[in-house]
Amino acid sequence: MTADTEVPERNRFLEAVGRVTLAGAQLDFSLRGLLGALAFEPTLLLSANAESTANLIKLCRLALKVGTVAPEHAAEVEACLRRADVLRLERNTVVHSMYAQAEEGDGFEAMKPISKGFGYSVTLLTIVEMEATAQAVEALRSDMFRVGWNARCAQTGMPPIPHPSPAGGSSQ
Repeated sequence: MTADTEVPERNRFLEAVGRVTLAGAQLDFSLRGLLGALAFEPTLLLSANAESTANLIKLCRLALKVGTVAPEHAAEVEACLRRADVLRLERNTVVHSMYAQAEEGDGFEAMKPISKGFGYSVTLLTIVEMEATAQAVEALRSDMFRVGWNARCAQTGMPPIPHPSPAGGSSQ
């Protein structure tokens, strides 16, 4: 860049939306990995590549239901799937909304169409909340890898990955 060229100001709002969008894509990738750990069915895994997040969660639950995962591991997998579903909804609010500056404070109004002609569902969001959603997805991805590994480690002869310490940053 030359000395007379100004660097454009960063838009923290768009960066936060981008981080949540990327985290949502990474969540889908992790759900496909978890599905692969739960079900060794090539046709199912191939068709899962084009599925939505909600359908990936359903497929993981189906694989958990018909599979051979030990009950203690199944409970951990189900807990991760519940967290994934909550984060999916939070991600959808961020990614699939139109935005307006909030009338009060420094937040934004995320407006999602209810259906044609019925208006909008409005959710107040802040950049901090969007960042927290992206960080929660990162923590969940780590937990999903651990529970997927532990669900199959006995069959492979590999040791399980222990629960992280509370100071380790991963939430349960």
